[in-house]
Amino acid sequence: MWLAIALLLRPNLAHPQTEAPIFGTTVVVPSGLQGLIYFIRKGTGRLPGFSTRDAIGTIYTTSLNVPPRHFRQGFPGVTDRFEWFAIDYSGQFWIDQPGPYSFRLTSDDGAKLFVDGQLKIDNDGIHSARTRSAKMVLRGGIHRIRVCYFQGPQDYIALVLELLGPDGNWQVFSTDSFKPPSDPEQWKYGNVAEIGSNLPSALDSQAVGKARKAFVAGVAALVDGNLKDAEKHLKRATKVLPSYAQAWSALGQTWENQSNTEQARRAYERALIANADYAPAAVRLARLDLVQLHDAAALEVTRPAIAQQTNNPLIYFYDAVANTHLKDFDAAEKSVRRAIELDMLHEVPQAHYVLGISLGQKGDVAGALEHMRIYLAMLPNAGDAEEVRARIIALERTAGAAAPIK
Repeated sequence: MWLAIALLLRPNLAHPQTEAPIFGTTVVVPSGLQGLIYFIRKGTGRLPGFSTRDAIGTIYTTSLNVPPRHFRQGFPGVTDRFEWFAIDYSGQFWIDQPGPYSFRLTSDDGAKLFVDGQLKIDNDGIHSARTRSAKMVLRGGIHRIRVCYFQGPQDYIALVLELLGPDGNWQVFSTDSFKPPSDPEQWKYGNVAEIGSNLPSALDSQAVGKARKAFVAGVAALVDGNLKDAEKHLKRATKVLPSYAQAWSALGQTWENQSNTEQARRAYERALIANADYAPAAVRLARLDLVQLHDAAALEVTRPAIAQQTNNPLIYFYDAVANTHLKDFDAAEKSVRRAIELDMLHEVPQAHYVLGISLGQKGDVAGALEHMRIYLAMLPNAGDAEEVRARIIALERTAGAAAPIK
């Protein structure tokens, strides 16, 4: 009896309290920021690309307000991982007062801020809490915002996004403070059609319990290079939930990393049967087709994704590569320009080379030279750098140009 009374008097022992989520909650916030959580390989020094990665969970928040602190709790309801992860936040906000604005981004480790697809603050790399800022002029209406963040080694974190508006006061940026009028008739700028565009799809909400636990364990093993463990966990996830697109996609990558190409292909196809809009699987399947010189087959993968207005830059890039091989340079140019527009994290600098080839084939020598030079500036030591330099020399001779090659 005395033990029971003691437990009642000490509720924290009888009912342990869970810490509040730090980076966001699994409860959907319709007008907030959506964050996709990814595992990254130990030793990662800069923000990775996300186009081929399988996110392990989705969180939501109205603001990014994580001052410098210790962090070991992980993500309640998602994963207990507290180091070597990344979050890709995206959302929209409304500007009612056009004019000059400043953003301030504090992070530990790296982070980048994009507004309307343009990099505004680069605070990337492994570092302690550090602040970077940027000024910009914002028009009235809807704007797109994206914050990419990664945490390297344990166990200090920080992620704070602040804004200074025309009123001259700094505040933590919150989507609650920048909502459009609820009545579209009161909109002074833009139109309702702009809301909800260009946001990534949330993950499969049916994946719960054993299937989701096995998937998260499988992705962790895959990222850490433990391919046999990854295969075991991901096979279990797809067995428990055969329609689990993310698990099939990650299993395909596991098999591809083991050089089991045909098994990988079947896994990617199963992922797309489960969810035809799941871009990472489409990207990997299209790449397999291109590696095996199946250009028409690659287009059968990329075209449906493009028709659904995917925001994955690699889909457009591989579509452009296939069309370049098939000598449809108009289609190649259209797709590769879209790839460059969407490629905020510079995952595919080769897109500039492909655009240069297309423009050169269409007689736009100046445009071809411009983009081939951009490619070399981005990757001066690329494996095909000498080939690109040779193309530039040939184009310069054609145009009668004499610009030196650096």
